[in-house]
Amino acid sequence: MSARAAAQPGRWRTATVPMALGPTAAVTDPRVRFVSVMAPTQEFKTELINNAAGYYAHQDASPILLVLPTVNLAESYTKDRLDPLVDETPALAAIAPPKKSRSPDRTLDRLAFETGAVIDIVGANSPTDLASRPKRIVLADEIDKYPPSAGKEGDPLALAEERQSTFWNAKSIRACSPTQKGFSRIGREYEMSDQRRLFVKCPHCDEAQPLTFDRVRWDKDENGQHMPETAGVVCKGCGTIWTEAERRKAIQAVALEPDFGWRQTKPFRCCGEDHKPLNWTDGGHWNEHGEACCPKCSKPGVPVRHAGFNASKLYSLTQSLEQTVRKFLSSKDDLSLLQVFTNTQLAELWEESGTAVDPESLLARREAYGPDNIPSGALVLTAGVDVQDNRLECEIVGWGAGRENWGVEYHVIHGDPSQDQVWHELDQILLRSYRRDDGALMRIQAACIDSGGHHTERVYAFTKPRFGRRVYAIKGDGGPAKPIWPKRASKSKTRQVLFMVGTNAASDQIYGDLRVKRPGAGYCHFAANYDQAWFTQLLAERLVRKRVNGQDVRVYECPKGTRNEAHDCRRYALAALHALPRQLPPGSIPVSEPQPTQEAPEVEQAPQPAPAKAPVKRKSRPRRGLNTTGRSWL
Repeated sequence: MSARAAAQPGRWRTATVPMALGPTAAVTDPRVRFVSVMAPTQEFKTELINNAAGYYAHQDASPILLVLPTVNLAESYTKDRLDPLVDETPALAAIAPPKKSRSPDRTLDRLAFETGAVIDIVGANSPTDLASRPKRIVLADEIDKYPPSAGKEGDPLALAEERQSTFWNAKSIRACSPTQKGFSRIGREYEMSDQRRLFVKCPHCDEAQPLTFDRVRWDKDENGQHMPETAGVVCKGCGTIWTEAERRKAIQAVALEPDFGWRQTKPFRCCGEDHKPLNWTDGGHWNEHGEACCPKCSKPGVPVRHAGFNASKLYSLTQSLEQTVRKFLSSKDDLSLLQVFTNTQLAELWEESGTAVDPESLLARREAYGPDNIPSGALVLTAGVDVQDNRLECEIVGWGAGRENWGVEYHVIHGDPSQDQVWHELDQILLRSYRRDDGALMRIQAACIDSGGHHTERVYAFTKPRFGRRVYAIKGDGGPAKPIWPKRASKSKTRQVLFMVGTNAASDQIYGDLRVKRPGAGYCHFAANYDQAWFTQLLAERLVRKRVNGQDVRVYECPKGTRNEAHDCRRYALAALHALPRQLPPGSIPVSEPQPTQEAPEVEQAPQPAPAKAPVKRKSRPRRGLNTTGRSWL
């Protein structure tokens, strides 16, 4: 390995990365057609790709396609990885064109060897490069970063591997750290494989077992502070806690095993029974090659055509248990950081859906407060209103630093929304004063009302004269990458002020906050007046994957026959928080009288700059509600 591309330059020694022994052997195993490696960052994935390229260039000359996420990354890979590999490996340097020869056989996207092997380096975003010339070997790195489609040609990985159709001995090697469940290519490929896991033997009882983070333990001091330096692994057999030295020794020992510790764990059916190798506790039924065999007939139950490998940083010799635990502790209270830890350290898929929280657990979190004694952490109140054919539903939410939030109360206003009475009742709710437990009076600073139902014009009629109170007509937009609150209002068909709310982004934030376990940033508090039916509605929507216009998108859907008004109201209350202008800093909002009534403008346009030739300074009244960026409490 070159000093330009590796922290530990010099000759590659697979034994220094024991978890790489199994995948490396699979690269040259004639029984294996596909190799899929789901592994943590900065371990062996790229070197596996590099070594495979070198092997099929020198030892088994073949046409090779090396695919990176983009054309730019492909060129960088050539300069930073492939060129150093060739130049500093004598066997490859002897059969490669000189680097400065200006030969068409050595460019940023092509490397031809005297053996007849050719490596084409392409980007997954280039359908032309992916679809030309047959290739026996496909090396696909960072496949979760590939675009959903190569132009209009379809999935880039499938398009690249279609070029192997004429080769009986084709080989495809894919590698990446996983991302989100349902969207991860490497996760999908691993599920389709024989699902190999790395088993290491306990130094005390000799039981072979995979290393998982749920069996990592560490102490706390007398003050309850975590002590990651005490971290160890609990044996699932004898219960003994391994020291760091024992963990390292157990990992190094896999080099002496015929299967290098890698064993198939994919469930299979044989002799009329279902078998789950990962749950085998009696020593298992694997042969010397790591193949899972039927406990009754001893025949291999899982094909080896697609070899899949999954291992975490717990198998690393360059990162200690202490370091892994410290990374966990620094990320556990922030969902975005926790996802990074799960993907890059544990090499596990991140599952993000409302099903991760159950109504009962939230119900148990209710606290003894209400609209007359809101906790003082709440700095601003917003409201979200859902319009149904026979009622209005409304939630009042208090927001504090870091988006910590308090559900204050939930209203169901029964009646026909085409009549004035329900709107009068809603207006009284939005105008009332709320009291914090420190005595401060609070009023609702912004409210969002859904206009997407059968009473659109009544919503416009209600919100237009209350625009100055930041009472907004909104409509949900489930499109990908839509922000929770838009930069400017949209035009309705009747030229009314309408704001398009990014429902996916709002639900992402809601479900993420619901999984926060301790009071602080993002934590959700609930008043004692919330009932179980409300929590069921709050968690009604599910994250699903759909293909729209040739691209994979993630959207939230409510199952048929399931009510989700509580979720909608919370989503709109969150949108109202995002609608607050930057002139309202956190901490300055606890007490406020209603804003004077001001009608919304007839035509909704972004403010236009003054002409350069007329630099006349004028005082103008700001258009409240349209300036929506820079809110530090979000």
